Amino acid sequence: MSPRPIKAPSPWATARDKAAEREQKREAVIQTAALAFSENGYHRTSLDQIAERLGVTKPTLYYYARNKEDLLDLVVGRALTMIMDSPPGHESVPGLDQLKQFIRRYAEVIGTDFGRCLAAVNNYDLSPEALERNLGGKRRIDQRIRSLILKGQVDGSIGPCDPKYISFMLAGAVNWIGRWYQEGGEMSAASVGELFANQIAMGLTPRT
Repeated sequence: MSPRPIKAPSPWATARDKAAEREQKREAVIQTAALAFSENGYHRTSLDQIAERLGVTKPTLYYYARNKEDLLDLVVGRALTMIMDSPPGHESVPGLDQLKQFIRRYAEVIGTDFGRCLAAVNNYDLSPEALERNLGGKRRIDQRIRSLILKGQVDGSIGPCDPKYISFMLAGAVNWIGRWYQEGGEMSAASVGELFANQIAMGLTPRT
């Protein structure tokens, strides 16, 4: 992901154009923050560095975020949204297949700049409000995994196991991708997601 410099607004732009332009600039800020946090770590990244990547002054960033923590909150929130946007699948699809689809998407997102920030964020980096949003998003991921495991146990596609602990294990394994995966390597994020989904399915398939 490469940062896009923010351009000055056109004096001839309509209200709709200005709103779209502002949204494009906000998106550029969020993407650049994700890239910077992913490369350098949250504490080693300053607003000045992010502004320099965007080709703007530091005060310009305050139009889009109140502070650095606010930017981290936006980045982490984007990662959670990307993960949960994975459609649950039709009711007739076996639970194991739906779980594979979700894990594939989860792993693919963790391989992005946004996902790496989600995997690496520390609770003390966030305000109480941002922390609650972060924990709420992670609870939704956990609930989705558990529900799909239970569905698979009911339809016979997943063998006997404890959904709670299997969910913890799967989330921990997927989040660890953010610690070692690097874009441009031997495997794409999508390939890593496919590998994880297939290996997990092998472990959960009922034994005959």
